[in-house]
Amino acid sequence: MANTNKENSADRRAGKNKGAIVSSDAASDEKRTTLSLSLTVEDKKALKLMALERETTIAAIIHEWIQEHLEEVEN
Repeated sequence: MANTNKENSADRRAGKNKGAIVSSDAASDEKRTTLSLSLTVEDKKALKLMALERETTIAAIIHEWIQEHLEEVEN
């Protein structure tokens, strides 16, 4: 499978800064598990760019989303 530069630009940018990305996730000390998730290519790129812009991880973004929606359900 051949990928174009445009298709992989977000992946490369994220990879270049991978060592610099730190998680501000308050739950980082909690036990973790692996989740296999199927996303569209565009959704994955969007999540990677969001994480890069926030200097965090996709896992931290998903964790934040879950916490926000749990609060909505609980209220």
